[in-house]
Amino acid sequence: MRSPEDVERGRARFAEIMSFPAPTSDVPFVRDGVVASVFGDLWTRDGLSDRDRRLISITCACQSAVPGAIEQHLRAALGSGDLSMAELQEFLLHFAYYAGWPRASQVHQILTALAAELGPETEAPA
Repeated sequence: MRSPEDVERGRARFAEIMSFPAPTSDVPFVRDGVVASVFGDLWTRDGLSDRDRRLISITCACQSAVPGAIEQHLRAALGSGDLSMAELQEFLLHFAYYAGWPRASQVHQILTALAAELGPETEAPA
């Protein structure tokens, strides 16, 4: 079990990175794994910028083909200002060549829906 300080540090970093509050679960997978370890430890390390970590995380989420994870990471990238819609479009093209067009098509659908939801200030993906 992680200390309350570890969990709090993770909760603060989660909110900063994901652009919404961290889950308040006492389930060890969420509290100790996701919140304290992933966000409290991994996302606070030196060596990579938040933008670099975000690109890695988006790639992993897209490769996992889990729509909820993909949408959360794309939304957080836009919400934080780490990546623009144009940069996400370029990411998508690069991802398609390495991960395959069917997988990238799923990401494209999610990105298109996100652009439509966010409105005219977000340009639609090509």
